[in-house]
Amino acid sequence: SDPRLRTTLDLRVQETVTAAARRQLRALSPAGAQQVAVVVARRDNREVLADIGSARYGGANGGSIDFSRSVRSPGSTLKPFIYALAMQRTLLSPTDVMADMPEGASGISNADRTFLGPVLPRQALANSRNIPATNLLRRVGLDSGFRYFRELGLHDLDVPAESFGLSMAIGSLPTSLDRLVRAYGALADDGVLRDLVWYRGQPLAPPRRVLSADIARLVTLFLSDPMARLPSFPRYGTTEFPFPVALKTGTSQGYRDAWVVAWSQDYMVGVWFGRPDAGTMRQVAGAGSAAKLAQDVLMTLHGARPGDLLDAGFPTPRAYRPVELCVPAGGPSPDFCRQRLVEWVRADAAAPAMVPAVARSPDGPAIGTADPPRLSITMPEQNARIWRNPEMPPALDRLALKAATAPGVSQVVWYVDGLPFRTARPDETVYWPLAPGAHRFQLRLPLQDGESRPVRIVVE
Repeated sequence: SDPRLRTTLDLRVQETVTAAARRQLRALSPAGAQQVAVVVARRDNREVLADIGSARYGGANGGSIDFSRSVRSPGSTLKPFIYALAMQRTLLSPTDVMADMPEGASGISNADRTFLGPVLPRQALANSRNIPATNLLRRVGLDSGFRYFRELGLHDLDVPAESFGLSMAIGSLPTSLDRLVRAYGALADDGVLRDLVWYRGQPLAPPRRVLSADIARLVTLFLSDPMARLPSFPRYGTTEFPFPVALKTGTSQGYRDAWVVAWSQDYMVGVWFGRPDAGTMRQVAGAGSAAKLAQDVLMTLHGARPGDLLDAGFPTPRAYRPVELCVPAGGPSPDFCRQRLVEWVRADAAAPAMVPAVARSPDGPAIGTADPPRLSITMPEQNARIWRNPEMPPALDRLALKAATAPGVSQVVWYVDGLPFRTARPDETVYWPLAPGAHRFQLRLPLQDGESRPVRIVVE
């Protein structure tokens, strides 16, 4: 028998990617990056075309370590699988409203310390918001999420899911670059999980369906939409291409790891930057480092140049139909909408309630067939003066907020001092921690017209 091992690696691609990885690492070395790993594979059959385990074998900074197989914190790169699992189990639909709002009790915040308020799943995932992702993992269930990550091959641990908690959504569950690329292959291939192919004659596990084709396509559309990434990721930067590319970046706590997994209709690229000692880098995030290298690699593989534009997009979900949503502006705008979004709903589902009657005319009233539902605040009362209890622990010294709405309203958003505070059911009592001073409360409907008269109080 032939003793030679014939790999799937393409020497031209391997050399091109190696040179690009070294260039990018040199550019990032002043910020503390010391190593890089890259895996490039064909999307259709998962044959690995390039495998960069380190910048230079035998060199400094752990060059003999294969960092493409080293287990590290994946940052936000597991979030797409949480959204996929939730939609697969009908716990989430593309037109549901998610809350990106402060949650002091959980201790989890967004990386940029800002909040977008009510968002659609597409926006929450594309902007990589931590709070919607951890809340979604809570709904899915820690055990279910942990088992699904294992089913995808992201880990093979036999420990309680509680060992990692909700922060699995933001990087506490370690994995490796090759495992990530393999798992993302299911999103890129209509929900079918296949082994990466490294050499000819390699024994392979049978392909397995881990997700419906439609859900995999929805997540791919979410992650390939440059408008959905706003405002967190600017247009025409490292996350945008002249041809369809879906991608997800990740940055671990303290900038210890920077990741991206990106795929076009032909190729998949996974990139990691970090340090062998797991030390911190200076502001080296996935979008500014790993995504830049993935962009260079995919542009080269596709023979594309800046300014090129290919119209063909990713395939759309077969059992869904597109609907146009209008996010209303705070005042008149040229087209009466702050932003128009096309989202997908099941073909047999009714159009979401936020679609009609959400645009405003220049004179103010809503354009549509129905007036916005009426909202009012029943508690607290207008101009109330509230005294804090000095004997009450601050965490328990709270003000109850109650709403009244017209029939048919399923969600409201409480605003405090002009900022979104909490999304709730209309009949749900919301508690606001007392803070001294004058405050203004208002109710709004998520992603459509409708707001209450403001209620002002003073806390002594």
